Amino acid sequence: MFEGVLLVLNHRAHADLEAACEVGQIVAGRLDAVRSPRSAALLHQLAADLRRRQRNAHVRSFLPPLEHALAEHAPSASPGR
Repeated sequence: MFEGVLLVLNHRAHADLEAACEVGQIVAGRLDAVRSPRSAALLHQLAADLRRRQRNAHVRSFLPPLEHALAEHAPSASPGR
């Protein structure tokens, strides 16, 4: 999963938002099977970056499912915290 996130970030860095969103959908779909705090942190950074790029149609369609997947698989807070 981590390599997939890096691929997404690479596409984004090269302004290929269509490819970033396509690969991002695959990676976000793996959040339920792979627990990777490092990958999740990078996906949160990606979501923050994509919020500023919502004029792009690919971003507009990908961002809500990404944010939903991140929210669904967020680690729960420990009791007593």
